[in-house]
Amino acid sequence: MKDVHFGKLIGYGTERRCYENLDNSQTCLKVSKLSACTQTQREIKYFKLLTKRGIHPNFLPKFYGSFTLKDQIGFEQEYLRSTDTLRAVTLKQYILEASQEQFLKIEYLLENIKQEMIRFNVIVSDMRTGNTLLLVDNQQKINRIVFVDGFGSPEFIPLPIYCPFFGRMKIKRQWKKFMKKYQAEKAFRLEQLRH
Repeated sequence: MKDVHFGKLIGYGTERRCYENLDNSQTCLKVSKLSACTQTQREIKYFKLLTKRGIHPNFLPKFYGSFTLKDQIGFEQEYLRSTDTLRAVTLKQYILEASQEQFLKIEYLLENIKQEMIRFNVIVSDMRTGNTLLLVDNQQKINRIVFVDGFGSPEFIPLPIYCPFFGRMKIKRQWKKFMKKYQAEKAFRLEQLRH
């Protein structure tokens, strides 16, 4: 069992909590109770599979391993946050301040991510603008787009993970839902810009 030292709570969902890591300021700790850890177990298994396959896409946070405590299970991953040179902002927040030109750039970067997902069969099941983090530099250039939740495939038999044909179908289906939400939020912002 690994020694884990939890810092400040930085986020939480229905199943788990996310804490700063007191042993490494560059990582955070995502933890679930053993009594309710389906998502966490799935994501740990998926990150280990990607690592075994040598797949480390820039649009996912880096994974540093898992741990089990007395009544909890969790994993350590890259802690994405604002620094002196980069601002971390959700895509949802960024859309509220984006210009026409910035939308073109976002869409170009998103299309590249979609193609990379398909090429390497990387499944993100919970793509939402609120779960998508942008790292933006002081010149307003987007350095990186990262999905921060919903890794892997929640099916009982996760065929999309192991069979690229089903993976491609799932990625395209998830992407279509994601872009529908994105386009609705973008339309609202463009309407604001016209007034």
